[in-house]
Amino acid sequence: MPKKETPTELTKRERFEETGRFPVAKMVIIGLVVVVIAVGAFVGYRGFTGTPQVGGPVVDQGGPDYSDGPVAMSILSNATVEGGNLEIPVAEIQAKKIVGVLYHRTNPLPAGYDDIDGNGLPVLAYIAPSGRLVVASSLCEPCHSYDFHIEGMDLVCNACFTRWDLNTLEGKDGGCKAYPPNELTIAVQGDTVLVSTELLESWVPRA
Repeated sequence: MPKKETPTELTKRERFEETGRFPVAKMVIIGLVVVVIAVGAFVGYRGFTGTPQVGGPVVDQGGPDYSDGPVAMSILSNATVEGGNLEIPVAEIQAKKIVGVLYHRTNPLPAGYDDIDGNGLPVLAYIAPSGRLVVASSLCEPCHSYDFHIEGMDLVCNACFTRWDLNTLEGKDGGCKAYPPNELTIAVQGDTVLVSTELLESWVPRA
């Protein structure tokens, strides 16, 4: 006749059997936690290392649509200099998509860039698909081009056809990818973009 197990002996056996079982539910939960942590870390890393968006304040909620075709740069003649700032109407940028302005410096431009009429520094402005207002030097420095256009999601040099992402100015294709138009710090006051003339006077090329 088998020996009857006491409660203490049953508890010991149950413990032994439990330790030999594969804890499926626990392992599933741990696996899910590990996956969530890994995905979160990856997303955080991409967000930290990704190229940030350029531009100042958002002036077009939802951003403009440039899918209809290339947009040529329009040269503005009604930009003014007042109180230490180059002033560009926001409405003109919104209407024309991408505009160019020639700022006449008092400080001589560096050699190689002093052939522009009136010691002028070309400046461009556009609204990125992100809706942000972007102002930059209108120069593809290696090839000395001053003209650009928008094509799809790209800013394109009219001379070498290098392409930069409109939202980040990160180079996408072409020989001058490392030298996008140099973004300028701006302020928006009412319906006017303000660019410090001190900043424009001190501009120097990177190439």
